[in-house]
Amino acid sequence: MSARQEVDLEEFLQVSGKKPIPADLSVYRTPSGIPGLDRLVEGGLEKGSVVLVVGVPGSGKTTFALQFLHYGAFSLKEPGLFIPFAETKESLYRHAFGFGWDFSELERQKLFQVLQFKPHQVTGLIEEGGGAIKDEIKSLGVKRLAIDSITAYTLLFKDDYQRRESIVSFIERLHDWKTTSMIISEMPPTVSETREGSIGFLSDAIIALHYLKPDKESGREHSVEVLKMRGTNHSTRVFPLSFESKGLRVRSEALSKD
Repeated sequence: MSARQEVDLEEFLQVSGKKPIPADLSVYRTPSGIPGLDRLVEGGLEKGSVVLVVGVPGSGKTTFALQFLHYGAFSLKEPGLFIPFAETKESLYRHAFGFGWDFSELERQKLFQVLQFKPHQVTGLIEEGGGAIKDEIKSLGVKRLAIDSITAYTLLFKDDYQRRESIVSFIERLHDWKTTSMIISEMPPTVSETREGSIGFLSDAIIALHYLKPDKESGREHSVEVLKMRGTNHSTRVFPLSFESKGLRVRSEALSKD
């Protein structure tokens, strides 16, 4: 564990009064790569979990997922896979390079790959056991996976029963692959928390990225909130989220109380 992580964990324990964290934390926690986030979730995301990242357009969801993947590949040599349903690889790489993230180089080193599919193609792959996605995960040794976005996938299904069954199969497949996965969704945070059978209801964790105006005179502000994380005594506060030259950062001053 890095010195930066140790400082964050110590800070979390001091301000929250939570129990000490086991020394073998790295065995079952995955550092998110988002500075300031891991201190809110007992040191990181649970390894092998499915994390839903929700928020309106412009809230930073794609950047959040790319930073998670880049940190794993660049800093920890954990291969990552990104599956976009709309944006091209060229557009993603250009966007990422603005933060200094060179995914082309990571791809050359076999630490990163983009697989582009249409939502209906993924349905067939899941039903067949994973197909090209499973093959790429096995070939590359993928540890981190991100999908952008699940919203387009769920629109394929005509009724709630089909939608729920497809989501259950989708999440089961992700768990089978033993990757720590981020799924992006346009679903409103309140719906993701409460609607039975929704992707949020079935996922292991929900992280909400807010992009709101605090009042009529002010501009929109970014913030982050951990709505749910199974097996984790996480913070329930809302924290400012800043876009900096090297990516996103969760600032330490809370906007709300526990």
